[in-house]
Amino acid sequence: MDQQVDALAERTLVRAQRLAWESGQGRAPSRRGAEQDAGAPAPWDQRRERARALGEDEEDPHDRGPGLPRGRDRPGPTRFDPRTGRRELGRMVEDRGWGGKLAAASVVARWEEIVGPQIAEHCTIESFEAGRITLRASSSSWAQQLRLIQPSLEATVAQAMRGAPGAPRVAGAAGSRPIEMRILGPAGPSWKRRGVGLRGARGPRDTYG
Repeated sequence: MDQQVDALAERTLVRAQRLAWESGQGRAPSRRGAEQDAGAPAPWDQRRERARALGEDEEDPHDRGPGLPRGRDRPGPTRFDPRTGRRELGRMVEDRGWGGKLAAASVVARWEEIVGPQIAEHCTIESFEAGRITLRASSSSWAQQLRLIQPSLEATVAQAMRGAPGAPRVAGAAGSRPIEMRILGPAGPSWKRRGVGLRGARGPRDTYG
């Protein structure tokens, strides 16, 4: 008899639990536990809270993922989060020291767009080293004109480099002179033969421009 009563009570309890579950009801947390957890940080935020209390850096160097805003129901960024290709490529450029080369390549590829078609037609980039760009003019007159507007050209190239990958590390801080230009005239033919030249001669001149 007692076993039948226990079985009936168990079936009644199971039915009540199922109805409560379907209606969205659940067991209320204990008042004591709720009071203790009200202001406590979530387990995944405890490290950041501890670092903040000690005045240390809150960010883990491995936490490079975008993550979500912090909260009790949302963990912060972790090293397992997906990362954007732009961010990973930027980190690779910084780690391998490719910033200067990429910035220089960007200026060379967009030279006509940066300085305009007229200057690009009469002035080409001969070399581009760290902080120094060497230009070759098509004639002496163009070389002189470019030297007159050299400060403007340097500012234009520096501005273009700031938009290139790795450019902020190359261009430097605002107000500095990150780019030094060297403007050369046209490369004329040598008049020397067998290493012998006329004493007092002025050498080759730009007689065509």
